[in-house]
Amino acid sequence: MVIDSNNGINPANTGNTRARAAAGGTGGREGGAGEADNRSREDVVLSPAAQSLARLGAQIQTATDVDGDKVAAIKQAIENGRFEINAERIADRLLQQDDLLG
Repeated sequence: MVIDSNNGINPANTGNTRARAAAGGTGGREGGAGEADNRSREDVVLSPAAQSLARLGAQIQTATDVDGDKVAAIKQAIENGRFEINAERIADRLLQQDDLLG
């Protein structure tokens, strides 16, 4: 059985897996060519939701963790005494996050 978890997300890696399968590769198992011919080939396709999660995971890996410009602006506002904390806005955002998770 061949499991292609990429489904076109990373096409560079899919050809290598298919090439090994076409050549009768057993994925590291011992066995002759006759054994590969006796097994039926099954493809597993990920759902659209799983594909979306994989794309989001890739975006998260490439995203920067800190917005330097925003940090500098907040530091400057604190130094100048004009940084204001809006507790109601923070509470609303926390509730929105809670709704997303539960």
